[in-house]
Amino acid sequence: MLTSPLHRAARVSVRSQVLAAWWPAFIVAVLYILWVGLLVVLRGYTVLDFVHLGTVWSEHKASGTWGYDGQFYYQLARDPWHAYQFMDNAPYRYQRILYPLLVFAFSLGNAALVPYVMLLFNGIAIVASVAIVAHILRKHQVSPWFSLALGLYFGQFAAFTFDTAEPFMVFLLCLGIFFTQEKRAWLGALFMGMATLTRDTAVFFPLAYSVVFLLQRRWRDLIPMTLLGGLPLLLWLTAIVLIFGKSGLGFTPSFEHLPFAGVAYFANAPRKFWLLLLVMFLPTLANCLLVGWEVWKRRWSPLLLAWIINLLTIVFLSHYSYIELISCSRISLGLILAGVMYAAYSKNRLLLWSTHFYTLTCLVYIAGTLLRWPAFIG
Repeated sequence: MLTSPLHRAARVSVRSQVLAAWWPAFIVAVLYILWVGLLVVLRGYTVLDFVHLGTVWSEHKASGTWGYDGQFYYQLARDPWHAYQFMDNAPYRYQRILYPLLVFAFSLGNAALVPYVMLLFNGIAIVASVAIVAHILRKHQVSPWFSLALGLYFGQFAAFTFDTAEPFMVFLLCLGIFFTQEKRAWLGALFMGMATLTRDTAVFFPLAYSVVFLLQRRWRDLIPMTLLGGLPLLLWLTAIVLIFGKSGLGFTPSFEHLPFAGVAYFANAPRKFWLLLLVMFLPTLANCLLVGWEVWKRRWSPLLLAWIINLLTIVFLSHYSYIELISCSRISLGLILAGVMYAAYSKNRLLLWSTHFYTLTCLVYIAGTLLRWPAFIG
């Protein structure tokens, strides 16, 4: 069948748009592969080193090494039924069950494959998240290259390097936001609910959507977002209480009472303090100003509310979460996602261009890790 020049041009246009959306994801994939190579060559990493398995919990040596959070996901993925024996607080760690369960399934119960699958899962999740955000940006007639902020933010690099669940959480939230915007409410809510079972802080997104849907009386959207977006976490927490006798919710440090008190706590540690000012305080303060302007203009949307909730979390974040930059950067990933997504939704050029700062933070993390700066661990 012959096709008209108009139809051929339309197909070429669609193909070019798809390729344009995938280019940022391709660049991110290459950079992460190079990062793994650098760690292997310069730091002598093996795949198990990404787990950061300490001996205090894995071998019950009181005077051993502490390791990092990735070790608890690793234990869950190796043996979900007995992993509690190798944890600091089992109810708290079991809250984030979905990522290790999927790793367990894809490693076919083979413990030797677990660290490979963990690294691969997070790598794919980061690249796929960038592709989804790039597609959304393109659909809103905005450059897909702004999606690099999400893929190259140093919190993503840290979570990838330490085998924690945040990249997979972000991926699920991206899917949830995408399908919700596509008017597929049940599917969007399902992915957001899955994200809450990956990391509990993901609940800020379905919460924001539910509040806005309630105020706007959008019952057809509110019902699935409530049932699938928020209820799974509540049910799982109930199950944890029945199994362990407590939920683990009180294990994390409480919030500070004053804005940015967590950062100010380290004012007497100059090297760490200046890094915190650069990569956490200044961009968070800028977010406060930008959010304030959007609220003043009354540009309300679920993504704006999600941005506000995540922003308040970082503004009042406990100083315990700033002891090393790895923890605070992982926690702030929800803030980056909400900011980028809202910028795409609003087509606000100032917001979009401000996200480039997050893209550059990967350079600080790479330098700090390879040069073993005290503010970085591992």
